[in-house]
Amino acid sequence: MLLVTPAIGPSPGSDTSYEERRVLELRRWKRRANLFLFGALVVFLASHFLGGAAGVNGWVRAASEAALIGGIADWFAVTALFRHPLGIPIPHTALIPRSKDEIGRGLAEFVQQNFLDPANLRNWLTDAGIAGRVGAWLDSSGNATLAARRSIETAATIAQSLDDEAVAQVVTRTSLDWMRQTPFTPIISLVVDAWLKGGHTRESIDATLRGIEVVIVDNLPAFRDSFARSAPWWVPSWAGERIFERVIASFRILVDDVASDPNHPVRSDIERMLVRMSDDLRNSADLAQRIEESKLRILGSPELVEAIQSQWQLVHDGLDRAQTSPGSDLEQRVGELIQWWARRVLDDADLRTRIDEWIADSAERLAHQWDDEVIGLIETTVAGWDPTEISHRLELQLGRDLQFVRINGTVVGAMVGIVIHALLTVTG
Repeated sequence: MLLVTPAIGPSPGSDTSYEERRVLELRRWKRRANLFLFGALVVFLASHFLGGAAGVNGWVRAASEAALIGGIADWFAVTALFRHPLGIPIPHTALIPRSKDEIGRGLAEFVQQNFLDPANLRNWLTDAGIAGRVGAWLDSSGNATLAARRSIETAATIAQSLDDEAVAQVVTRTSLDWMRQTPFTPIISLVVDAWLKGGHTRESIDATLRGIEVVIVDNLPAFRDSFARSAPWWVPSWAGERIFERVIASFRILVDDVASDPNHPVRSDIERMLVRMSDDLRNSADLAQRIEESKLRILGSPELVEAIQSQWQLVHDGLDRAQTSPGSDLEQRVGELIQWWARRVLDDADLRTRIDEWIADSAERLAHQWDDEVIGLIETTVAGWDPTEISHRLELQLGRDLQFVRINGTVVGAMVGIVIHALLTVTG
């Protein structure tokens, strides 16, 4: 059986708008369907008035008659979807405008049952492998930079919409509350242990001694005056000066000796002191209490509060600068972080699975929580559409295919007419 199939539509790149192209296309295919129907009518009239029922003309008459009936029936059915045929208010016509609200409810139920069903949604999201797809897309410097730029723009926009003073107060309260509730002694112990195990004590001791030496040399007049004032009254000034010079010289000699000798006794004493301190941090309740008391005193100082509050303004200003400066250092760092995360996701199958499961769980919870709102939105939106407008737009989307139905109805009708005529001829 030969049926008419759709032709290629107008080029998307044409100058006319999408709706205009659809209107022109619909008119063109309506003319074609009408030509098929008109052709069936012409052949039917000619076969009735220009020949008899016998011979070839009988076959032509039967085919054209059935084609005409099929074409008219399909024209009526297609037209009845969108409007009253010939403007006559026949029952069960203009189905789409009349059933607009029912269509909205049906569409809402369809979305709810097929798209918002938690089980279907979870299966689809799990099979989609979203984490891998996102990771593959972000594993490109260009895409990572684009994501970084959009993230900074979003963060800057949100920051601009917030009250700086209120945010600073929230950040300060949250930070201080966290620090008050978090014991610092275990943290200090971990830092000291990591420092000792990392073998950084030699460099740290050298740096500390050199730093003390620099401070003393840079402030030598002040130290000399302080030493002179603290000396007993009976010590001559020249003797005090000599003593001070010898003390400074001895200290600098000690610094040089410690720096040049990895096994110097001072270095060993400091390392043993650090080991004892690490042990005390782990085991001494008295030391832990003193550290926590010191922490609380520091947290109560106005200077610390002011310093924490100023950090939000620094973050805000940094986002503003990065937003107006494409290619900024912050943008590059965020892009590098995003690309690093993407590569980690691509290399770690377990991480991808956890992310996909989290996405599926989140979507399932949202489906349970918001399905009624989504359904209500669909119903309300469709109910607010103008019946004539929705009929027009659906006809633009479906009309061309429905004209194929009319054409095929005419062609199939002709074929059915030939079959019926053959059966009558054989049985007659």
